[in-house]
Amino acid sequence: MDYFNSMENILWLIWLGIGVFFLVAEFVMPAFIVIFFGVGAIIAGISAFFGVSLQMQVLIFVIASLSLILLLRKTMAATFSGQSASEEETDTAIGALCEVVEAIDPPQPGRIKYLGSFWSAQCDVPVAIGDMVRISQRNPKDPNAFIVTKEH
Repeated sequence: MDYFNSMENILWLIWLGIGVFFLVAEFVMPAFIVIFFGVGAIIAGISAFFGVSLQMQVLIFVIASLSLILLLRKTMAATFSGQSASEEETDTAIGALCEVVEAIDPPQPGRIKYLGSFWSAQCDVPVAIGDMVRISQRNPKDPNAFIVTKEH
């Protein structure tokens, strides 16, 4: 038990806990960003296990997280949303009618409910909560978000 008396010896466990927290948080709010912070924290925890200084661990966390976001987010988001990153497939969401659950006030996105899940959505006109919208396309910058048109 003397091993756990020193902060340096348990710092890797703290990083591991932070990593697991971020990974679980990704399931709660699927924006496909938080997961990369979780992986960055686990990488920082591995460095802590091998005795790297705290300042270097924080730097490793920041660099690893941002690098993973920049390198993998678009590809992995397309993969996990059921689309191939390299080829266009027929998107079954296009044309679907959805209810707005968080008001859309351009240029700010709102949220819609589609197939029992909540998705970020943008529209070129304001849309109130409870109004119906039709999905016209996926957001080209974020495959986990939709561009919608207001139903009359």
